[in-house]
Amino acid sequence: MPKAEQQKREQEKSQQQTLSVRVTDAFRARLEEARKALSRMRGKDVTISEAAMQMLESARDDRLDVVDLLSKPTEAMLEIRRKGEAGQLLSLAEWTVLAHFVQQGAEAQSQNRLSRETLVEVLKAFGVIYALRTKDASSWDGYYLGNLPSSPHRADGLSDPVTPDVVRRAIAETVKVSAADNNWTPVFAGRNLYVLLDQEKFSSVHAINDALRPYWPVLWRVAARGHYAIKEKPVRDESKQREYAYQPQVPSTKEGEFTLSFTFSQEKELLLLLSFPGPRGAMYPISRYPEITEFRAMLANLRPKSVELGGGLIQSGHWDGMRYYGYVTERGKEHVYWFRACGDGITFGFTEAEWGQVRALFQRAWEIPEIKLAWDALSLEYGEL
Repeated sequence: MPKAEQQKREQEKSQQQTLSVRVTDAFRARLEEARKALSRMRGKDVTISEAAMQMLESARDDRLDVVDLLSKPTEAMLEIRRKGEAGQLLSLAEWTVLAHFVQQGAEAQSQNRLSRETLVEVLKAFGVIYALRTKDASSWDGYYLGNLPSSPHRADGLSDPVTPDVVRRAIAETVKVSAADNNWTPVFAGRNLYVLLDQEKFSSVHAINDALRPYWPVLWRVAARGHYAIKEKPVRDESKQREYAYQPQVPSTKEGEFTLSFTFSQEKELLLLLSFPGPRGAMYPISRYPEITEFRAMLANLRPKSVELGGGLIQSGHWDGMRYYGYVTERGKEHVYWFRACGDGITFGFTEAEWGQVRALFQRAWEIPEIKLAWDALSLEYGEL
């Protein structure tokens, strides 16, 4: 037999065989959710075939459970919240799904970024679970280290191997430095937590529950944020939306010539009405948690900024959010604040004194007990937006 033909046959034998199977629509939907999750984890698109291959190779029941839960994400998150708030045991699959949404919440594109304190707590949660692996070292250690902004292994040279001790030192150093330096914010801590729970093995789900229980409040709010970033809706039981629930009447509050009024929808959403001064003063509605959250953030963060133009300095500054655009101009020696909703283009201008009154008005509103109570409840459905 000619050598070339022999090599060809050997190559054909070594190639993977293709297996064609007929799957139900429900199972295909599960594969699609697995494909999306795997794509987000790897940072690039993967095919349905690649997702199916990983599921077959892993042959882990908990990973199939993760895919099942992700096929109905809102329902899964509602059950996870119910069990988490009741102090009940969450399965490994449920913690993995929660971590999946934590990753999405931590990395969501938004003007309202998560605080360093929140991200550090997520990193600490990763650290305590990292210590629970059945194998001290794994092929994922380099991945974990690459997602941390601190790299202590470089102190001894770039060629040093990545060991579990190096990863542990990197976690500790990042926690320490992040407390004082914005440049060290561990944005990818949620990614590490998700991959850890999804890929590694642990001796006991009870140990995972005990370790993560202190971090439940932070993890839930970041996960709810991630759920909203993907699904664009809160973690809420839709079947109960039409059930009218009594909401207390909250008196309007006033600051200067501006008035803020409150009401609630049937879904218990907080609805605001900002009334302007004057006989023909406008009344501007601000509805739902995401819009109100960004409006408050714009009020708090829109500030004048000196910009060089034409050899001189002008006062500028802007807020470029998903729902609102705000900016600062000069009128004589005074700053003028403007904002408009991105959806309708209606624009309002305020003097510096008026802007200060609106800012104070909202600060006072969130000191009202009924508003604080309603806001806390909404924050558990939407997360830390």
